[in-house]
Amino acid sequence: MIRKIYSGMTIILVVFLCLYIFLPGQVLAGKYEWKLAHEELPGGFMDSVGNEFARLLKEKSGGQINLQIYPSGTLGSSEDLVELTQYNAIQFNFADAGHLGTQIPQVQAMLLQYLFPQDMDVVMKVLRDGSFMKYLTPKFQEKKLEPLANFTEGWQVWSTNKLIKKPSDFKNFKMRTMSSKLLVESYALYGANPTPVPFAEVYSSLQLKMVDGQENPVFAIYDMKFYEVQDYLIFGYTSPFFLTLIGNAQFLNDLPADIKKIVKEASRDCVAFGFKWQEEFNQSRLDKIVKAKKDLKVVYLTTEEMGKFKALAKKTHATYIKIGGDGAREILDALQADIKNYSK
Repeated sequence: MIRKIYSGMTIILVVFLCLYIFLPGQVLAGKYEWKLAHEELPGGFMDSVGNEFARLLKEKSGGQINLQIYPSGTLGSSEDLVELTQYNAIQFNFADAGHLGTQIPQVQAMLLQYLFPQDMDVVMKVLRDGSFMKYLTPKFQEKKLEPLANFTEGWQVWSTNKLIKKPSDFKNFKMRTMSSKLLVESYALYGANPTPVPFAEVYSSLQLKMVDGQENPVFAIYDMKFYEVQDYLIFGYTSPFFLTLIGNAQFLNDLPADIKKIVKEASRDCVAFGFKWQEEFNQSRLDKIVKAKKDLKVVYLTTEEMGKFKALAKKTHATYIKIGGDGAREILDALQADIKNYSK
């Protein structure tokens, strides 16, 4: 992660200079020139879905819309990019619930563990068609943002230096987490010692035994080489790692009706692409991990084993409702109803 160096208007001025002083979202010679920025490397999930979004926008608009992709955090960190989207310095960004949660506490429902069944088809249908978004969308709009589509980068997987199959195995175990109160509480309930560590410092923290394990999608474990300093990969299916494609709300609202329709259609069409892409990508990375470290043990928890963690995870729902504030209970109830409905 790139550390935050600039803030507020300073970032925006720098970006304007870097982008040749072009006004955001302007129309040049009958073409719309827009920007999408993200933190991941070229060829990763955000980049691949972003480029598919750009392709669909151009195709559906007959070449009128040109979306430029800025990968690798070239325009700032996750926090910076959310801010730049709010100011319309860039028009689109992928944001995760961990970073959005500081501004939109209700979105942290997506950080709750063991809400979703072990079925990616259900996850996709809930994220794409679920009624919970009609309650969550206004919370985005209050912050000058518009949620266009929800994605997952895949199931989060534990990498550890010991076998974890039941909550008692987490005793005296230093588990790296994001700084989310919900995640810290989840791992404390499991019996671990939750230890927030910046993403860029996770490898060294694992290597130096400052933490004993961490959780991320398989591709991130491969890209960041966490597996090199761990003994186990454990599929506990706690939760998928969620992302939302967000846009500047005012910018989107001001678009002509036909262009606005194209944006909505293109973003929705990207969802199925993203789900298929992440499944293939994560499997290919798992194959590479196993080949690179032959003594690494890959473990899949049973339904009974996961049930013990799930029972503890339910205790964090009350915490979410408390920190989520206005509308949080309604959002969680709708999300759970969606999951039940699409699990039939």
